[in-house]
Amino acid sequence: MHKDKSATTAKIIACMREEFLTWGYEKASVNRIAKKVGITSAGLYKHFEGKEAMFGFLVKDTLEALEQLQAESSGKMSGDAAAYSPFREEYMIPLVDFIYEHYEGFKLLLCCSGGSRYGSFEEDLIESETETNKQYARMLAQSGVPVKALSDMEWHLLSTEYIHAVFEIIRHNLSKEDAYRHMEFIRTLMYPGWQKLFGLA
Repeated sequence: MHKDKSATTAKIIACMREEFLTWGYEKASVNRIAKKVGITSAGLYKHFEGKEAMFGFLVKDTLEALEQLQAESSGKMSGDAAAYSPFREEYMIPLVDFIYEHYEGFKLLLCCSGGSRYGSFEEDLIESETETNKQYARMLAQSGVPVKALSDMEWHLLSTEYIHAVFEIIRHNLSKEDAYRHMEFIRTLMYPGWQKLFGLA
């Protein structure tokens, strides 16, 4: 995209966002975006190479922030097992805050990305969560905690139920206040079982 800070560029971005949120990636129309902006499709392509580039622009910040969050979380699992526990209540509020800080990006990735290169976003996130869970289990085992041996399918299920449950926040358009309650319900529903699997209960 050209480094154009004009009102036209701002309008293009707003119209792209509206188009993808309304129609999803597959049904989104470059011609419709251009018409809403008041320019030709050829003019629109001077700003973005195509629909994929448009969608990528809208989710870029969210993906980068998520990657940083994951790196920070992984980094906490390189030391003493007693110094870090993902089951602490104080981790829930920052997670909800993070989701709502990037709400629109997550909405696009989870609900509107089918047919794009981002269509596997949730499955990719589940795979990443699985590796993080295994890393945490290794850290605990090295500290002498009796972690239960799980099959690959069991690890996958553990991560899938969590990721899917968390992002019901996005799918069901919960208010932030309701999202806090939702996360507390997840904690009540799932954490006891997980702690048992990780040898912490």
